[in-house]
Amino acid sequence: MFRISGLCIEQDKRQLWHNFSLNVSRGERVGISAPSGYGKTTLGRVLAGWQPYQQGSITLDDAALPLSGYCPVQLVPQHPELTFNPYRTTGQALRDAWNPDAEQLARFHVKAEWLTRKPNQLSGGELARIALLRALDPRTRVLIADEVTAQLDPHIQRDIWQQLIVESQQRPLSIIIFSHQRALLEQVCTRIEVIA
Repeated sequence: MFRISGLCIEQDKRQLWHNFSLNVSRGERVGISAPSGYGKTTLGRVLAGWQPYQQGSITLDDAALPLSGYCPVQLVPQHPELTFNPYRTTGQALRDAWNPDAEQLARFHVKAEWLTRKPNQLSGGELARIALLRALDPRTRVLIADEVTAQLDPHIQRDIWQQLIVESQQRPLSIIIFSHQRALLEQVCTRIEVIA
């Protein structure tokens, strides 16, 4: 169980989230729908341990998230290009986490030749797919997807979500999904939390 209890998040002296709680079971796909500017991206960063929070707790199976080593909660942010080192190839960045085989690359529409290139040699949509695959390291238990397929065309977007549903069912993998597309959330989520 991924458990968020009484979470309070402040940024730039402004309170974005107050007393936010959410429980996500193994294999559950939970959509979070909130207006633009509400702080969904910041919430995702906090849940993955990328930035601190002011109050509350975040636990996985009743244990705090690790402060070092691999974190089993992985975030694919809305702008994944910012998570790549511009001086290293995308393949090096991917293999820092794990080494997916050719079948896994194909399932997520990642071409092997992209992995020989630097981030500035690829499009935003190509980098988004590599970032997603990197986050799907077998050690990942919770995936936080922040508008993760927004840069992709509808055909690839549909395929990616079908693969993510398979991952969530087979591992099982918990997924928290931030999206402005309510129709997408209704299609892929097992539950939707609407934040007004």
